[in-house]
Amino acid sequence: MSRTLYFDLETKYSAEEVGGWANVMDMGMSVGVIWDTRSAADHVYLEHQVPALVEHLRQGELIVGFNHVEFDLRVVAGSRPTPAERQRLYLDLLTLNHFDMLTEIKKVVGHRVRLDSLARPTLKVGKSADGLQALSWYKEGRIDLIIAYCKQDVEVTRRLFEHALAHNQLVMDGRSGLKTVALDWAAHLSKLTPAPREQMSLFD
Repeated sequence: MSRTLYFDLETKYSAEEVGGWANVMDMGMSVGVIWDTRSAADHVYLEHQVPALVEHLRQGELIVGFNHVEFDLRVVAGSRPTPAERQRLYLDLLTLNHFDMLTEIKKVVGHRVRLDSLARPTLKVGKSADGLQALSWYKEGRIDLIIAYCKQDVEVTRRLFEHALAHNQLVMDGRSGLKTVALDWAAHLSKLTPAPREQMSLFD
C-alpha cells in the first residue's frame, strides 16, 4: 500500500454522558489526527473539520488504527444530522481498506487488549494520558493538550504496526505477564487490493 493513513480521534463526551456505548455516534469528535505516509506528517482536524477529515480518509489506500472501525468511524459518522445519514456515512467509510490492529490481535489472543499493554513492552514507550483525561481537557478548553495526546497515540499506533510488519510479532503485557504474540500481518495486507471507488459527496 503506497499511501497509508494512521488514524485516531478523541471525543467530546464520554459513553456515560451520551447514555451508554450503544450511542457512540453521539460522543462527538474533539480532535482527529491522521499521519499520512505521503506527507510523512500529522494532519490535525478539529470538531468543525470532520468533513475534511472524511475526505482525507477517502484518499488513503490503507487506514490503520486501533479499534477505529467499531469506534472512531462511528464517532465520525455521528457528525451527520440524521440517523439515516449517519448510517450511510458509516457504511461508506467501511468500504475503504482498513487494518484495525485491535481486531487482528483479538483473532490471535482471543480477547481485547489495551494499546498501552502492547506499546510499553514492545516499544518501551506508552500513552501520555488517557481518554478520560482528554475529556477533562475538552471541558477546560485545552485543545492544545488533546492534539498533543492524539498525535502521540497515532505515533504509537504507527510504530507498533511497523514493528509488527518488520518482526512478525508484538510483546503483550497480559494477565500472566509478558507474552510474545506471533503475527503475520504482511500476509493479510497482501490480500488487500485497492480499487477505484466512486466518491460519495459529503452532501448527498
